[in-house]
Amino acid sequence: MIRLSQKGWNNFMIYTVVILVALFVGLPEYLKQVRNEPQPQLISATQTLLALHFPQHQIERAGPNWRSQPAALTEEQLTVLLLHWQQAALPEKSPLDPMNPVLVTEVSVWLTGKPAQQQWQLYRAGEFYWLKAVDTDLWYRLPEGQADLLFPVVLR
Repeated sequence: MIRLSQKGWNNFMIYTVVILVALFVGLPEYLKQVRNEPQPQLISATQTLLALHFPQHQIERAGPNWRSQPAALTEEQLTVLLLHWQQAALPEKSPLDPMNPVLVTEVSVWLTGKPAQQQWQLYRAGEFYWLKAVDTDLWYRLPEGQADLLFPVVLR
């Protein structure tokens, strides 16, 4: 057995606890980065987008094509918008809610396999845009420019 003084054993215990805390806190974060887990998507890859209902505009699937009522976007702009919605990665949820958010717009997203629509709201707080999942009451800070891709100015 190792012979240590009282002070030596105290130091040994302190360092052991510090190392264990570092392992329990840091190891899951490290493994998450190493595995390169894909970020969750706004729309699951197993679901198909059926419609986007903005307050003043409805975008719906009409057979293989899409239509916007009233017609605010060209067919090319519709294709780009829908591609962004289908491929957008959901940012990590924010541990804090934004301070003094101002509602910019909202959208109802209709998907296959879902009995009800998903509700998303776009807020502006300071210089950042925030996306709120109404159903789960979770806040996500959007990366620079993603708000304009998902919520074009003509649809707000």
